[in-house]
Amino acid sequence: MTIAKRTRTSLAAVLGCTLMLAACGESAADGTDEANGEPGTQTVAAMISGSGELSTVNGLLQDAGLSATFDGAPHYTVFAPTDDALGSLGEEFTGDEAQAALIAVLREHVVPGYLTPDDIANAIEANGGPVEMATMGSGTLTFAMDGDTVTVAGESGGEGSAIDSEMLGANGVVVPIDTVLKDLTPGE
Repeated sequence: MTIAKRTRTSLAAVLGCTLMLAACGESAADGTDEANGEPGTQTVAAMISGSGELSTVNGLLQDAGLSATFDGAPHYTVFAPTDDALGSLGEEFTGDEAQAALIAVLREHVVPGYLTPDDIANAIEANGGPVEMATMGSGTLTFAMDGDTVTVAGESGGEGSAIDSEMLGANGVVVPIDTVLKDLTPGE
């Protein structure tokens, strides 16, 4: 078994155990029930729609007809690039012709399951180092610790800064990040 496969297997086992503890930690989430730290009743799509810093992601989901996917029953965790992060891609990634590329980028920011930053930190600790997860776009995200902060890196993109906020909802978690985790060249 390869190291990557063992790491993924370890992550799956650890996350399976830690998912039961997901609601135990504090949350700075917009979608969270502030009174008790429990996940809120909003869906992933509603949390993204209601966030002022994720309007570009929201528009992409609506234009691609994917909002219904994130309104459904399956759980997803979305590491959502903020408007500033997507804006840093440059002029070649604006307009209708860039939509397909941006939607492909977004798929590399989505993992199956309900994972909070605390769950990921617990998995990293249990694994004794970085852990990897497959994205919905068939890529891999690598999670590591930088001091007390969880970081995320894509296979070919930048590393997100502090993952320090989350929105916990009925069918998933939204984690705003300030970096696009997949490098793109125009026309890709």
